[in-house]
Amino acid sequence: MNIIAKAKGLLVEPGKTWEAIAAEPMTLGGVFAGYVLPLAAIPSIASAIGTYLSGNQPNFPELAISYAIALLSVLIMGKIMAPLAARFGARSDGEAGMKLAAFAPTGAWVGGMALIVPSIGGLLALVGALYTLYLFFDGAQRLFPVEPVKARMLGFSAVLASILLNMLIGLAVGILSA
Repeated sequence: MNIIAKAKGLLVEPGKTWEAIAAEPMTLGGVFAGYVLPLAAIPSIASAIGTYLSGNQPNFPELAISYAIALLSVLIMGKIMAPLAARFGARSDGEAGMKLAAFAPTGAWVGGMALIVPSIGGLLALVGALYTLYLFFDGAQRLFPVEPVKARMLGFSAVLASILLNMLIGLAVGILSA
């Protein structure tokens, strides 16, 4: 599956796409180069274009930091998921954790295209971010198979871990830039 097919599949048919992702062997480098790096750049690029088109100068250092944070959160979340899944009786699978962390943010990244229209882009990007939470929930259950009740708890835990991780990274960046 190519990058566009995976992104579209996760947005339109997430269950079927997660099953295909689960079955496909992947490396961290391959997933980063072929999926994460280009998609994670979408919100920053769209925001820069939208800011410029509205007559303002984009804050490129801030956009670069935002992009770096997106990449860092994928790496950290990938490392968190395997031990988290093991706590719910799933096999501690680093590759599955990396897949979840790399593909679940698709909703937020694609939704970030809306930032090209500053007046409503933020609201539409928020919808994409909320869909990302669903992708974490659904993907965790499919990539780390366990009994249904534990799978739902794992999915919910993946959502909470993603939210907390991004809050902590945002707090750290805020403190460092103050």
